[in-house]
Amino acid sequence: MSFELLKMEIIDAGLCQGCGLCAGLCKHIEMVDLKPAIVDYCIVTKEGLACGKCYDQCPQITQKQLKVKESPIDIVALKTADEKILEKAASGGFVTTLNKYLLDTKKVTQLIEVRDLGGIPEGEITTDPTKVHQYAGVAYGRSGSLQKLVEVLGVEHGQIGIVGVPCEIRGAAELEKQNKADIFKIGLFCNANIRSGERDDNGVVFSPCRRMCPAGVDASGYVNYIRQGKFQEAVDLIRDMNPLPSVCGRVCTHECEYNCTLIGTNHPIAIRELKKFVTEWEMDLEKKNWKNPKKEENAKKVAIIGSGPSGLSCAYYLANKGYRPTIFEKTDKLGGMLRFGIPKFRLPDEVLDYDIEFIKSAGVEFKLNSPIGPNLTFNDLKKQGYEAFYVSLGQYKPNTLHLPGEDLENVHMAIDFLMKRKYRHWENLDEFKDKTIGIVGGGPVAVDVAQTALRLGAKKIILIDIQNEKALTMVIADIPENEYKFMEYKFNTSTSKLTQEGDKIRFHSHKIKIDTTDGKFKLDKIEGTEFTFDVDSVVMAVGQSVDFTEFDKALSQEIKKVRGKILVDELTFETNVPGIFAGGDIVVRGKNVAVAAIAHGREAAESIKRYLKNQDMTKGRMDRTTMFFHGALSAPEDVSQKPPLEVPVDETWTNFEEFEGKFTKEMAMNEANRCFTCNYYCTHCQDFGAIHADLTAGDIGSDKDFTTVVIWTKKGYRVVQDMIKKGLVIEGPVQKEAVDLAIDKKMKRKLIEHAKTPREKIEQWIKLNGSATIPKLSEILDMPVTNTRYNALRLAQEKKLSMEIIDGNPVFSIMVEEM
Repeated sequence: MSFELLKMEIIDAGLCQGCGLCAGLCKHIEMVDLKPAIVDYCIVTKEGLACGKCYDQCPQITQKQLKVKESPIDIVALKTADEKILEKAASGGFVTTLNKYLLDTKKVTQLIEVRDLGGIPEGEITTDPTKVHQYAGVAYGRSGSLQKLVEVLGVEHGQIGIVGVPCEIRGAAELEKQNKADIFKIGLFCNANIRSGERDDNGVVFSPCRRMCPAGVDASGYVNYIRQGKFQEAVDLIRDMNPLPSVCGRVCTHECEYNCTLIGTNHPIAIRELKKFVTEWEMDLEKKNWKNPKKEENAKKVAIIGSGPSGLSCAYYLANKGYRPTIFEKTDKLGGMLRFGIPKFRLPDEVLDYDIEFIKSAGVEFKLNSPIGPNLTFNDLKKQGYEAFYVSLGQYKPNTLHLPGEDLENVHMAIDFLMKRKYRHWENLDEFKDKTIGIVGGGPVAVDVAQTALRLGAKKIILIDIQNEKALTMVIADIPENEYKFMEYKFNTSTSKLTQEGDKIRFHSHKIKIDTTDGKFKLDKIEGTEFTFDVDSVVMAVGQSVDFTEFDKALSQEIKKVRGKILVDELTFETNVPGIFAGGDIVVRGKNVAVAAIAHGREAAESIKRYLKNQDMTKGRMDRTTMFFHGALSAPEDVSQKPPLEVPVDETWTNFEEFEGKFTKEMAMNEANRCFTCNYYCTHCQDFGAIHADLTAGDIGSDKDFTTVVIWTKKGYRVVQDMIKKGLVIEGPVQKEAVDLAIDKKMKRKLIEHAKTPREKIEQWIKLNGSATIPKLSEILDMPVTNTRYNALRLAQEKKLSMEIIDGNPVFSIMVEEM
């Protein structure tokens, strides 16, 4: 019963932090995919009883309301004096230096820390001080450190040290008490959860998947709803940050998955596929449950230029804030590059239309065939009553490498190639029949071209890209296996020219290496690697840009641009012209993906609201530039699993229907059940940097490259003073007030309210209603007799209830203290 209770209240509820204490305490429990699981059976559970150890000793169960404890003995800022450690370590390298010192001086003989095992943190018992530097800069959490601690405590041991995040240190303190051991506990600030004051004030904690999402969508939140079968709640939660969930269920770059805790241990959660599932579920409903704001007739008007994902998002969030947004679209169809640049087999028109219809229902107006230019200027729009503007022009102008031969007859530009064949592919079905196509470029657009060419009969596709295979892992992972076998990538390759050879086009290429040593991106040719090959047609897929010619004629003053993109404030999205904001692919340093463009539109809507109210556009806003402006993605260790394809390989020719499969309800709920709901518990955590430790370390309150060290015990104080005296660390300035404020905020948080356990239900009922027998409690509380007997006896054993035998039956009452 106890493990079942642990599973129900902690593991399935997303509260388990993967410390492994329960697995260390019970030989029947093992960590499977970073979660506790019964690997055979617990004999007492099998007999209808339970020992309760795994449940009672869980750090999340033992979490109590923290009393305001005495101030720390000291708070200092320290940096290692060891240059080798400083090269690898984060935040000053103090913890690594401390670990080495503890082992060198024999203050501990066994140190439990964490090593990086293929991108996965894993608890490790270290005894050799010369090896400590190998563990510098490793991320902590779900590492099994407590399980290692139980192993050490179970055999003859000397002094023990342990490094861990707050929940691990709380478990270590409990083990220290149980085993009457002396453990030197080094706590870490849980940086993912306390890095900013705003998060503590508002209870906002980003799970790893949400931190990686360019739009900041609460992925773990909506996956948790799917696990519970609350599909409408899941869709509604997605739309809090993204009004185009159906679209993103197909074309999102799913960066969230590449930060999933399960990477490297098991496949990451298929977050994009789950988003697709719930939006499909909603689309199938006869009656939509759309919640739309009331439209205010006299609300201020905002003009939005372009109906791509960024413009649509800005308009939606403005409408929700009570404004009257109007989108001006130059073509006769809405959707921008979502409509014209993405093939129908990846994004069907009806899916895009569904999300647009939802945005329309929020009160957004659209004006088609209305290009901004000399015939419709910003001054014209001001005269029509528009008081603010958001620019989200599409990139319809193909880029070129200016290679000799780009003007040959069978050389196409990617965006033109895709736009023409998306709706008119049937005009020449034999255009690429049994042909070989060469594509310059290997990114998502190049793959769209390749898949389109295959549907028009191409027998082979050769993609030439300057990047290596690892850099393109995420792109290649999204290509169906039955199509990828017709594609050949030539990585680290550049093309110098194209020539006509009879009815073929010859590629003249060579291998390259990319040099960024001076901070600039340069391609260096590798001598002796030149080669040629022939193809029937060539497509240049090296990016697009915006043609500002007509747009600039609509302005009375110039908008600042850098390398053909609009320069904006990265927090507010305002341009150099007051009242004109911009976002999407056309702004400097944008990520050039739809989900980032959605975030731009949402953030700009908030800025426009403040601009129209004459409020400070920056106050209280979180800097999310790393989400949707910069920060290159590294290739993932693992990719999520996808449902079977809907279109077999022998049916792809001329078939432009959607090819990717969909999760069934059962598949979706099973996949969602694998999610840890990471950091949900941490929203309520009161431990600042593990106050149960001897000392704690983190980065709040100190300068860059220094570690803030909060000392809680005399033992910790003596260690730090000795390290300073020996010159192992260097002191720096520390802002003690910032640390005190963070501790205060953390300790005032409300604890999570668990559903009452059987034991709590029994104790509370007797306190309110008086004495009772086991059969009576079992009937009233609707609990099995065996479970009732076990928990009532445990309460008596813990002296929380008294027990006496009356007429052969145990009767339980409130424990009354003797005077």
